[in-house]
Amino acid sequence: MQRFKFSVMALLSLLISFVLLFSCRPKKFVYKSPPHYNFAQPVEFKLDILIKEISGIVWDTEKNQFIAHNDEKGKLFFLDRGAGTIMEEFTFNEAKGDYEDIAMIGQDVYILRSDGALFKIGMDSSGKRNSSDLGKIGLSDKNDFESLYYDHDRKALIMLCKNCGSDDKKTISAFAYYPDSIGFVTKPIYQINVDKIKELSPRSTSRFQPSAARVHPIMKKLFILSSASNQLAITDINGEVEGVYMLAKKTFPQPEGLTFKSNGEMFITNEGVTSKANLLKFIYTP
Repeated sequence: MQRFKFSVMALLSLLISFVLLFSCRPKKFVYKSPPHYNFAQPVEFKLDILIKEISGIVWDTEKNQFIAHNDEKGKLFFLDRGAGTIMEEFTFNEAKGDYEDIAMIGQDVYILRSDGALFKIGMDSSGKRNSSDLGKIGLSDKNDFESLYYDHDRKALIMLCKNCGSDDKKTISAFAYYPDSIGFVTKPIYQINVDKIKELSPRSTSRFQPSAARVHPIMKKLFILSSASNQLAITDINGEVEGVYMLAKKTFPQPEGLTFKSNGEMFITNEGVTSKANLLKFIYTP
């Protein structure tokens, strides 16, 4: 009888130990995808070693091709519509620089440098490409930009601060460039509340610092990547934060570029860290 009591007590003790062990284990984090997408099912394309440091990408709807650029070289790469093979190259600036993002208006291509300078690549009447330096935004503080997108309703290119002195890490300012009229405007067109991003983030991480941004062609929402914190934020066109999603490091080791096709298909590029850069495709499901 005593041996039986001992066995029961031993079994009970073992059971309690297992319960405590598993109850103390941290829960596995579940990554959620933004509406209409499944980030767990990417279609991956490896990119040419020449664009290992890919920084920005845009989809040319008229010519059905991607246009991308490297971080440190003033060169455009025209990629085919499928696996991202380089079809053509064009040097828009011989000088090395920190070129961060790319946008299109019609067939004109615009490149953003980290200091707030813009470059335009267009075509003359003979079909030959040419480039021009549009200058840079005149802000007094030290500033760092990584995101550029075209706002069709405002008819303006929008530059998002990564680190701007006047923001004091509390906001993310957006500045406009009007290509058909007044050019740069030094007063923010809107500001994103960093605390709101923290509040809506599924878990704590480093500070949100925009690395790419695009207006969704169907949802008409602004999608903003942050490579530094591995997050995707969705806002309205005035920067009001509506949702924040964590990006799994395994899938998004260094997300630097973002673009959409008109059907809602999303493409995110990862700069090459230990291997080639890649292009990830995500299907839009209405």
